[in-house]
Amino acid sequence: MQELNFTLPQGRSLRTALPPRLPVLVASNPIKHVTYSLKSSYRIAILRWDSIGTGIGKAICEELTELGHEPFYFFAQAALPRDVDVIFLFGPFGKFLNILQAVTQQFGSQRPLIVFWNTEGLPDLRLPWPLMRNISLLRSWLGRMMQQVTEPQDKKSVQTLFASLDARLLRFRYLGDFLYARQQGLIDVFADISDVYTQLFNTQGLPTVYAPFGGAREWYADLNLERDIDVLWMGKRATQRRSLLLDQLRGELRRRGRDIYMADNVERPFIFDEARTHLLNRTKITLNLLRTWYDENSLRICMAAANRSLIVSEPLLPHVPQYQAGVHYATNTIEKLADTILYYLEHDAERQQIANNAHQLLTTQLTLRNSLNTILQAVADSQYQQERVSR
Repeated sequence: MQELNFTLPQGRSLRTALPPRLPVLVASNPIKHVTYSLKSSYRIAILRWDSIGTGIGKAICEELTELGHEPFYFFAQAALPRDVDVIFLFGPFGKFLNILQAVTQQFGSQRPLIVFWNTEGLPDLRLPWPLMRNISLLRSWLGRMMQQVTEPQDKKSVQTLFASLDARLLRFRYLGDFLYARQQGLIDVFADISDVYTQLFNTQGLPTVYAPFGGAREWYADLNLERDIDVLWMGKRATQRRSLLLDQLRGELRRRGRDIYMADNVERPFIFDEARTHLLNRTKITLNLLRTWYDENSLRICMAAANRSLIVSEPLLPHVPQYQAGVHYATNTIEKLADTILYYLEHDAERQQIANNAHQLLTTQLTLRNSLNTILQAVADSQYQQERVSR
């Protein structure tokens, strides 16, 4: 048996027992892909989950254009043009199996290569893989069965029966849908933003490319503003755990003469695009708290740190091992997080040094462009293998 070992908050350890498999791509020491000259650029259809097309999708389009490709959006409900080389899906922000099946039906055996870049988390990592896998496949099966019901009366009963299940087991559904899609040959290149998850998938014989979030020109700018906001929280409270931690930490900081600027869509609206960049340029410290202990939430980190706002976080699993504690961000236990925040508010030079280190990392090495290029190298590899088989 092979094991993945990680150090957890408060000194706990996670030992996930795994059967011995040969990893195809080992995330901690990524294999350097050979660049094949079959295509100098690709026409890439990117799924647009919303009607605006901002956020992650917009950044992906901008970076792919800079890499010399021709990206464009498509909606799930619309048919794709015929001259597409790659279909690029990310999220999942919705139910994507129907999209994969529709693509297969439209193109048949001549379909484009399909990339899925997973940006969502997995179920609790303490679960043994066989249990996690079986629950996920069952959850995926239930979802597919529910969608196949056509009679109005039966459909209403089934939807009522599975309504609470559909809302509460999303991560199991995501994983189950991935596994089912791979079994059906509906995904050619699978990538993940987490090194932890990538190692787990690869050890299970599921070839996965490690492609983390990174700095993107859409997400940062040097505005040279006064940093008049001490501490910022941006994003959903999402879980009871994170909401309680936010309130607890805020209370402690207030008792010591500081406060948190809350952009949680309760006290103030969420912030996006230029407004987010402007606010981060005014912020000394951006707070990072997890929905649950094993979460991957590096998107917040790379957006804030690229704008030279120091990330202060509770302990993290090494989802993105390029981030080094004390070099690119500051961390401490929940009980001592307020002390850490106050320390860096009172030591400007140290705070700015770490913030500058992170900015340098996210604008030169750990970039969205580099991650997308890694994914497209895997596309070239896959295309090369298909060309060999077809000869």
